[in-house]
Amino acid sequence: MKKLLLIAFLFLASWASAQQVEPVRYEVSRWNKDQGCHFQSFGDKGGLMVYETEKTDKQKHRLWNFACVDSSLYETRSDLIPLPEKLKFVDSGGDDRFAAFLFMNDGNKKASDTLDFLVVSFNRQEKTYQTFWNKWPEKSVPLSVEVTGGTMMMALNNKSGNGALYFYDLTDNQCRTVSPSSSSFVLFQTEAFTKERCFVVAAKEYENKHFVSTSFLVYSPTGSLQGSYRYENIPNAALGRMVFRFDRNRNLVVIGTLERETGRKVNLEGVTDNYDKESVGVVWMRFASSVPDSKVYLFKDMPEIEHALTASDRVRLREEKLKLSKNQKAVKGEIAFQFLTPRLTDFGDLTVFAVEAFMPYYHTETRMNYGYYGYYGGYPYTYTVFDGYDFFSEVLLAFDQEGHLQWQQSLKFDNELTFELFPHAAEGACYDELVVASPYRNKLRYAAFDAQGQPLMNLQEEKLAPIYGADYVEDEYFAQMTRWYGSRFLIYGSQIIQNGSQPKPRRTVYYLQKVQYD
Repeated sequence: MKKLLLIAFLFLASWASAQQVEPVRYEVSRWNKDQGCHFQSFGDKGGLMVYETEKTDKQKHRLWNFACVDSSLYETRSDLIPLPEKLKFVDSGGDDRFAAFLFMNDGNKKASDTLDFLVVSFNRQEKTYQTFWNKWPEKSVPLSVEVTGGTMMMALNNKSGNGALYFYDLTDNQCRTVSPSSSSFVLFQTEAFTKERCFVVAAKEYENKHFVSTSFLVYSPTGSLQGSYRYENIPNAALGRMVFRFDRNRNLVVIGTLERETGRKVNLEGVTDNYDKESVGVVWMRFASSVPDSKVYLFKDMPEIEHALTASDRVRLREEKLKLSKNQKAVKGEIAFQFLTPRLTDFGDLTVFAVEAFMPYYHTETRMNYGYYGYYGGYPYTYTVFDGYDFFSEVLLAFDQEGHLQWQQSLKFDNELTFELFPHAAEGACYDELVVASPYRNKLRYAAFDAQGQPLMNLQEEKLAPIYGADYVEDEYFAQMTRWYGSRFLIYGSQIIQNGSQPKPRRTVYYLQKVQYD
């Protein structure tokens, strides 16, 4: 049985036989809770750690450090680039030639103001940087940055809909603007494909603020439309969060969650950031012609989905099953989840759709109000307090090349409540096994499944190796994980670490940690 190895520092007893080995971590100081920090992966070539420093230049510009690390997490070069104050990191993207980082001016307070943005592009082959800036139209809301074929695509939404795409040639910074439609198109999700050299854009179409359909647009790096596809809603449901891929014949395949649709008017400004809707199933579709080949799978029809539910929902489901056994005319209820954006993993001839389920927690508090002079005996005032999000389960669905559901599994990680929505787990096909792992409190929880979806082990737990042996993690702000390359995974997070043997006994850091499944 294979397991995740936490690559550690080794010190041999004899100096003559000492050898340099891979470091476990790469750390940078976190000096401010609002400090910007981001990692852009280059796969087995390493990546670029971009973070805001405490330093400024003579013009009072903030110095950002662009640090290149190799696949062993050794820093190979570091460049300080001055950027104007009040710039906030928005998003980044990269391909085998370029990496691009988008920053937005956070100082614009009025909604009517035009927004300044700045892009830092890194030429991976020449090891050079370029910066350029421009202005967005009024009331623009940035969605994402994608890079492929030497082109950066930025997706922007207007607060009233009508999204637009900006294609920047990263060699000369020339821009082409494309508006997908004159109707109320809200750009929802984007993804770049290096092998196919194209961008995929999902746009939701509204009429009078009522959801109508979802369109999928395929663009070349020059901004030319290569394909346009449309998925009509089924009654009382709509396509939610989704992922894309291309099959062997270069047909677009989309797998997405199926959300409840009430038919009410929606606020177009908050469509892309709304994770409140509940999903009742999953849709697989392939666009080989004008009519998509689609298959719908509802959670209530999946026999193993019960293991993904919370304890209270499992009790409700069992009570419902008991009623159904006694009354054949009873209607089977829905099973629904709130999901983050899903992920895809190629696992042999299967495509594994992984999505994390969460739920918000609240509690109520009551206080007494006594008026200005404290008369009248007071009256109670009750209000609701948000406690955080509980990521209680990860759902795994394995599809074959024709979209048939082969198996379904789920995995539970005990997580603390978090106030932000971010991925808590990662998946990867390692050798002939599917590995699912999640970092938490300086530990790594993981499990593995075979090609038939059968678990190969119970949930395992390994402690993450520190830089110094006496390091103690006092607190953890966040920790998230991604598949890096091969059987390697990368953990990115922020911690407070204590070590009385160091000159600075308490340090707050952003960190990268490499783990390998063997």
